[in-house]
Amino acid sequence: MPHSLADSSFFKGKFGDYLTALGALSLDDPNRNNIIIGDLITGRNNWVIFPEGAMIKTKKVIRSRNFMVNYPGREGPIHTGSAYLAVLSEFYKREIISAHRKGDKERVSDYLKRFSIETVDEISDRETVIIPTNLTYFPIRAGKNIIQTLASKLVKGIPERLEEELEIEGNLLFSDSDIHVTFGAQVRVRGFLDRYYFRKNKPLSSLTEYLRKLLYGDDPADFNLARISRRLTNNFMDRIYSMVTVNMDHLFSYALLSLNKKRTSDYLFKCKLFLACEEIKKEKRFNLHPSLDNLPIELVADEREKDYDNFEYLAIREGIIKKSDGTYFIDTHRLEMPHEFHKIRVENTIRVIVNEIENVKDLCRAIKKEFSRSHKKVRSKMANLISKMDQEMFKEDYDRYYKEELSKPKEVGAPFYLNPAKSKIGVLICHGYMSAPEEVRLLGDFLAKSGYSVYGPRLRGHGTSPYNLADVTWKDWYDSFNRGYTVLRNACERIVIGGFSTGGTLALLAAANKEGKIAGLFTVNAPLQLKNIKTKLIGPIHFWNEVLEKFNIEEGRLEYVDNQAENPEINYSKNSIKGLRELSLLMDKTRDSLGKVFAPALVIQEKNDPIVDPRSASIILDGISSKEKEFYAFEFNRHVILRKEGCEEVFVRIREFVDRVI
Repeated sequence: MPHSLADSSFFKGKFGDYLTALGALSLDDPNRNNIIIGDLITGRNNWVIFPEGAMIKTKKVIRSRNFMVNYPGREGPIHTGSAYLAVLSEFYKREIISAHRKGDKERVSDYLKRFSIETVDEISDRETVIIPTNLTYFPIRAGKNIIQTLASKLVKGIPERLEEELEIEGNLLFSDSDIHVTFGAQVRVRGFLDRYYFRKNKPLSSLTEYLRKLLYGDDPADFNLARISRRLTNNFMDRIYSMVTVNMDHLFSYALLSLNKKRTSDYLFKCKLFLACEEIKKEKRFNLHPSLDNLPIELVADEREKDYDNFEYLAIREGIIKKSDGTYFIDTHRLEMPHEFHKIRVENTIRVIVNEIENVKDLCRAIKKEFSRSHKKVRSKMANLISKMDQEMFKEDYDRYYKEELSKPKEVGAPFYLNPAKSKIGVLICHGYMSAPEEVRLLGDFLAKSGYSVYGPRLRGHGTSPYNLADVTWKDWYDSFNRGYTVLRNACERIVIGGFSTGGTLALLAAANKEGKIAGLFTVNAPLQLKNIKTKLIGPIHFWNEVLEKFNIEEGRLEYVDNQAENPEINYSKNSIKGLRELSLLMDKTRDSLGKVFAPALVIQEKNDPIVDPRSASIILDGISSKEKEFYAFEFNRHVILRKEGCEEVFVRIREFVDRVI
């Protein structure tokens, strides 16, 4: 079990006994160094040592020639103790073995006694190594917790320092926080010494005399151990600080510090944050928190995003941000306000988070670069980035799931963008379930000819093959919709969103989540209720499939059913049972969200729709809170009314609606 050092103030009463039982050793133990060196020489125990000499609660470490710290009781270079002990363990190991080979029993006995070693046979032939290790906590938040409450009841007069630590560390343990431990490449102490000491051909006798003086407390002036320890410390500390696990808190906090203006749009801030994250990912040399691997599109789609909202709340609570009508008013001076060392994590958490990454210079430069861009450049870069991202996702999915007998040509499934950035008005139109963007392309062309910028997203799982549909969820479809929205959000001034069939259902859900951000929405045969009674069996069938899958039973599964498509040149010929289950979940989610829709709405429904229960239109109209809502019914006796005979009648109604609401 690894052993570690702890402040002597903790070794009192039962708690001190508990720490000792866990392998902790007091910093003030008079035999501390000999115990550690003995463990390293023999390999009895590994040691966890914090080179900073204490918990640097401010996370403030300055890098000049050496790494410097500043905390109560100490200002200066980082302790070299861990390097010092590691180096001595290798020196003494060599010295003991050398003395043993020469038959110098007195010297061997002195060393073994000093380091509590029974025999020379216990000396390990493995070299001492240092493993640089970084611990990153996310998120760091203050607040009362069960450990703090319990400790205050059990122990009277808890020191202020310990109380603060219980508040922060207690929250890390009992809240939804991650502790990321990153281990770097080992530093071979023997190899280090071979390069920086023994290569100078110093005789072993010189080392022997040095060690004997050191052992008996004399001044070993002939050997510069301090210089070697400092060099070794700088080597592994540089690695430790560069291994920080970068998370949303780091990006947000350093971005606040980087801003050279006192006010900014919250949406512009989010876009810059998104772009900074994408640029950092390209570098592929930073240690990123998993949440940054695929940054939620909600962040830049005018929706709530959990991690971002959590930090925004912290910034507002600490007085660094004031928010009003979509504008941030930023007081960066509060980041620099002095705080007591043992209170800063509670009173100025954001400053602590900034300090944690300030030594990762390339990371900080990347954040500064994105936050120095103009509004116009940010919007252009965002629109291009997300549009390109959409195309790349389609290409990857198409290549992965392509089946010659089931897949359609690429142009059927690819997202489309018409009149990009040529209009201040954008219209988002989304296709339906088991279909592809080509399904709504005629409507897109019609609206583009009317002067609008039009984006047709491809819902994940669609436009490739039915097997792709089985590997996605309704949330993936919604993310696809939001990517299309984000393109237009950055390319246009006003946006109308809509869709056919499932695309219309997604438009309703998006409208519910983007209150005040859209000019209007339209739906065409949007399902909140399906017509075929067999669809009610989807839940039990899906459950049965999951049971069989859990036990690796292939026989008896019903994963796909044949689909008689109206437009076989576009639609899948097979339907995924899992896909139908996701559609059912989407309809439930949307139905529950209708009351949050306030935007002007146009609802179009085919009276004799063979797929969607026409009562879905009534559910929509009765459920939404829009003051302006229109309804049109058509009678074409088919589901896909955006293609074939009579479709232009529908197009005209949609264009008239868009003209009116913008």
